[in-house]
Amino acid sequence: MRGKKAGQKPTLQVQHRKPQEIVQKKKEPEVIVHPPMDVTVENAQPGRMRKYPIVYEAMDLLRTYGYEPVRLSEPSIPINIIGMKQNGSLLILALRSRLPVPSAARLREIYTDKVDYLRSMAGRVKDRIMIWVYSPACGWRYYIVYPGGLRFDLDFPKSIE
Repeated sequence: MRGKKAGQKPTLQVQHRKPQEIVQKKKEPEVIVHPPMDVTVENAQPGRMRKYPIVYEAMDLLRTYGYEPVRLSEPSIPINIIGMKQNGSLLILALRSRLPVPSAARLREIYTDKVDYLRSMAGRVKDRIMIWVYSPACGWRYYIVYPGGLRFDLDFPKSIE
């Protein structure tokens, strides 16, 4: 014992543990695939409620054109439906607006943040991105998102077949 005085206890070396790093898990979006629902059936599942009817109407529309729709629950990006088909998929933001949305300029004016985010995403993903808007005054309007802006889809049913 070097430098120890009589009666002094020897020191023990204790290994210090490194504090565990706290890693915040990024919340993964939950994907829910719903089969078509018949609301007239008495045996309807009690837990399945249509919180966003516009999204379900858009999903039914996708089914009529041969897509398998998938609804994203609490997405981190402004996409709430993915339409999957053998020849590709569609990323769709389905919205309901109380205000009329007759043009792409008006859509961008009302939903600036969502449109700008989808425009930035359009150049990075290979799938087509669309915004489907329902308003009581105009009905359904379909817009294709490009990196440079939006375009009203004049050939709507044919363009997704």
